[in-house]
Amino acid sequence: MEQIGYVSLWVCKFSSSEELENYLLVAYTEDGDAIPSQFEQEFKIDYYDEDFSEALYADEETLKLLQLLEGCSYDDVVIPNFVEEYGEYLLNGFNSMILLYDFQYNKKSGNELSGVKYLGSVRYE
Repeated sequence: MEQIGYVSLWVCKFSSSEELENYLLVAYTEDGDAIPSQFEQEFKIDYYDEDFSEALYADEETLKLLQLLEGCSYDDVVIPNFVEEYGEYLLNGFNSMILLYDFQYNKKSGNELSGVKYLGSVRYE
C-alpha cells in the first residue's frame, strides 16, 4: 500500500486525544516484536511509516472537511484535492483525522469501524 506521492485519510470520532493515541499505539513484546495497533488491525494494514503520518484530535465535531484538515502537512495541496474528490462536507460530524503519507489505502468494503471511517486517497505532490 506504499505509494509515493499519495496521502490516505481516515476521519474519526474520539472522546479524547488519549483515546486517539491509544487507537494508534503500537505495542511491543518483551522480545521487541511489534504488536499492531487497533487501527492497523481493523483496517488490515501490515505496515506504515509512523514518521509519515499525522493524527489530530479536536474538541468539537465538524462536518467541514476543510476544517478537519486545516494545518496538516501540504495543506495547500491536500485540502483542495480532498475537497475536489470527496466534497466540502462530510455526511457525519467528526472530530479527528488520521493521514498516512506515501500510502494509498485501497480497501473499499468494511471501511468504517469503531467510529473510524476511511475517506479516500489523493495525490499530495
